[in-house]
Amino acid sequence: MSHFYKPQANGICKMLPSITTPAKARGTGALASVTTMLGVMPADFLNKWSRQQVWTMANEGLSFEECEHRRYGMRTDVNGREVTSAAFGTSVHKALECHLERMADGDISPNNGPYADYVNPFATWFSDSGYSLVEAEGICFCERRKTAGTIDVIATDANGDTVLMDFKTRSVKAGIKPESKTYLKDAAQLAIEADIIRLRDRLNYMPKTISIVISTADGSTGIRRWPVDKQAYALKVFESCANLYLTINKL
Repeated sequence: MSHFYKPQANGICKMLPSITTPAKARGTGALASVTTMLGVMPADFLNKWSRQQVWTMANEGLSFEECEHRRYGMRTDVNGREVTSAAFGTSVHKALECHLERMADGDISPNNGPYADYVNPFATWFSDSGYSLVEAEGICFCERRKTAGTIDVIATDANGDTVLMDFKTRSVKAGIKPESKTYLKDAAQLAIEADIIRLRDRLNYMPKTISIVISTADGSTGIRRWPVDKQAYALKVFESCANLYLTINKL
């Protein structure tokens, strides 16, 4: 599904749940989300895998609607209930957001909630590395580029410099480092958001970007710091995707 945002008169940008397609967005001033624009990037492995999933489920007798629901994978949630991979990721994101806000309020005690195994490794690393939370789930937007995005974590490092972080919950096989499960699309998402923050806050440097990969199996966590050259290349990739997206959708 596509996501769109709209800048408000008070300078705040909000997501528009009622606009879910480019056709609905035309002429409204709505901004396509960063991830929606990056959706034009080829994803051959994921597309092939999801088609195989649908084929297998269809042969097992599942309905078209159920195949669509399950095509990107299912997970067993912490309560034992079967949920989509997306729903599981959303729950982990929410638990991380709530814990970060607790930390910002001075509560540095370990998380003891149902998603503690997925929260505490990141929280410990974040604190031990000297980061301070500026905002969780912060929205940034650029009307010139016609895009907006929600940043999982905006923080400052020990030197006071701005750093952007993005959570990814992913399936990680035993013996594989979680941080190895990062991709160019992850870098591009953070790169454009960092550039928007740079311009918005009038920084004389590009904020650093970090992908946080959390294993869906056990919460083991990997830290992927994007180097300056990779971040610069990823920004160019986003710009190319954005131009293509806007052109083919006549936005």
